[in-house]
Amino acid sequence: MINPDIETDKIKRYWQDFFDQYDYNDQINNLRSIYPDEKSLYISYNDITGFDETFAQSLMEDPTLYFSIGEEYIRDTIGLYNNRIKRIDIRLTDVPDITGIKYEIRNVRSCNVGTFISISGIIRKNTEVLPRLERAAFKCPACGELTYVNEDYQRLVEPSSCQHCGYNKGKLKLIPEESEFVDTQKLEIQENPDNIDGTSQPQRITVIMEDDIAGKVFPGDRVTIYGILKADQKHIGTIMLTEFNIYLYANNYKKETKDFEDIKINEDDEKQIRELAKDPNIIKRLSKSIAPSIYGLEIIKTALVLQLFGGERKIMKDGTKIRGDIHILMVGDPGTAKSQLLRYMTMISPRSVFAFGKGSSAAGLTAAAVRDDFGEGRWTLEAGALVLADNGFVAIDELDKMDDRDTASMHEAMEQQSVTISKAGIMATLKSRCSILAAANPKFGRYDPLKSITEQIDFPPPLLSRFDIIFKLIDTPNREMDGKLAEHILMTHRLGEIYKGLENNNVDIKIPDEENFIPEIDKDLIRKYVSYAKNHVFPRLSNEAIDILREEYIKTRSSGGDSIPITARQLESTIRLAEAAAKARLSPIVTAEDALLAKSIVDYYLREVSSMNGKVDIDILNSGISSRQRSELEIVLGVIKELKEAKNRAPEVKEVLDELQAKGISRERAESDIEKLNSMGEIYRPSDKRIDVLK
Repeated sequence: MINPDIETDKIKRYWQDFFDQYDYNDQINNLRSIYPDEKSLYISYNDITGFDETFAQSLMEDPTLYFSIGEEYIRDTIGLYNNRIKRIDIRLTDVPDITGIKYEIRNVRSCNVGTFISISGIIRKNTEVLPRLERAAFKCPACGELTYVNEDYQRLVEPSSCQHCGYNKGKLKLIPEESEFVDTQKLEIQENPDNIDGTSQPQRITVIMEDDIAGKVFPGDRVTIYGILKADQKHIGTIMLTEFNIYLYANNYKKETKDFEDIKINEDDEKQIRELAKDPNIIKRLSKSIAPSIYGLEIIKTALVLQLFGGERKIMKDGTKIRGDIHILMVGDPGTAKSQLLRYMTMISPRSVFAFGKGSSAAGLTAAAVRDDFGEGRWTLEAGALVLADNGFVAIDELDKMDDRDTASMHEAMEQQSVTISKAGIMATLKSRCSILAAANPKFGRYDPLKSITEQIDFPPPLLSRFDIIFKLIDTPNREMDGKLAEHILMTHRLGEIYKGLENNNVDIKIPDEENFIPEIDKDLIRKYVSYAKNHVFPRLSNEAIDILREEYIKTRSSGGDSIPITARQLESTIRLAEAAAKARLSPIVTAEDALLAKSIVDYYLREVSSMNGKVDIDILNSGISSRQRSELEIVLGVIKELKEAKNRAPEVKEVLDELQAKGISRERAESDIEKLNSMGEIYRPSDKRIDVLK
């Protein structure tokens, strides 16, 4: 604790000597000319420690006293006192991340109350900026004079009597127009998921931002908050309890400006990363290191490696933004390791969030305006998984079960990489610059190869088309593959049994086939490798890569005949994958090999999920109907309209089928087309035997 012998005037002399020695007087005088537009004096913590270590230590231990005396000295110096307190804030900068100052939220304890600390995390909620009484003016009903009371953060303190005439027979009236207010905002900050193990729940703490730093941070922002830890007594009604709630009264804040800066990479790590990058097969080695206990899926694992690195986010001169993050969707049968892959990717990806499509919180996957106790009955903004994963990676399981509210927001979140909220007077746009790896199950339990992908999952084609890559995982019997898979699973279980048996025995033995189940590259090293690449490598397309991508795009487009195989959206996906391949090699140039690798992955996925009768047709993804099927539907609809006009009544189904058969459309296909038009709302059945068009 602070030495009780140090008096207020001695602390004031400390501040005066410090300001003189480190040339802060010019900044103090400048405040006089720009006040009240600027109300804060920013002081470097390094200057304070350089001035006097004891002074710096005392400031950290009793910041409320030291800051108040320093701020009062500044007010006196620039002449703003005038019998009315005018607010001036001393804010610290360059506060070091050292023990005794920096704390994880879960490690904040009662001994920290009243001290200066810093915490880091993600802003989860915020309230609107509201005025708070800082110095209340109360009018005496007897003499009419004003009595001023300095107010604390939580509760209104009223004077018991008039300080002028002593009147105490009733309440004095609060006069808002004579009182002084300060802007205040309440935040909820949550621990960074990267800093906790998988069994722990992220802890949260309330933060109070006041005056000129209120309204500067938003849900999803990753920040470090510096401030004074304070305690507020709990109560039930008017009954005060012995327990207290803690909150951080912010002195200053720092937003993270660099991706993945929490991951520390030393010189040895950098040397190891550089050596790995020299391997011409580094992408293959990285893909083999992803979930080695999951058999096969080589192309999918390669795509997941490229997703980790991502392409380049671009901002053009006209303000247009082009996303660099890669979105991948996996749709398939139960038991095809979708969820295991998602879990594994969250373990190796820096800055990752795992979520379910059916969000358990009000914010769901995107964001929401909610009304709860945090905002004391007012509406507050709460960030969902995609906002919390800003500048990172989010894995979403069971995406097909997401809320209807999220379905609309996902369009914006995936392409524009932002989430806009307009509800209950809250107008806000939150950032969601993240890669999405999602898994979905077919509507009827198993994937039907005879149906298009849009017929088998429960979200709209426009949302589906925003994924760069879509993989289908089908569990089909194959004697050779089933034998290899069964052997792999059995070996995995045997290896796990051996590990369990050796758990409590310090025995060093050679375990058979262990090397096939150990990642070639350790998970921690992959995290550092990805972090290093994203912070240091910014590849650009070579002329050779541009030529290949252009020619392949033109060739693929012209090969479609009456269908459209790909659009510019698939070209952009290929560019992102090619840039990611260059990043994975720590190369500043996207080579022809990177472009060919990216093209092969896009071609593979299009053949798998966007082809009909061996022909790729992107309309299957964009609208759920192929170009050929759309033309056929137009013919069917035209026949129904013609027969109706000719007969002046709704035609019979048999008449329509006969006419379509004469036009070369088989009876089976015609019946399917009629059902499709019916489900689309283009036609209806007035009776079992007749069909009619909607007017």
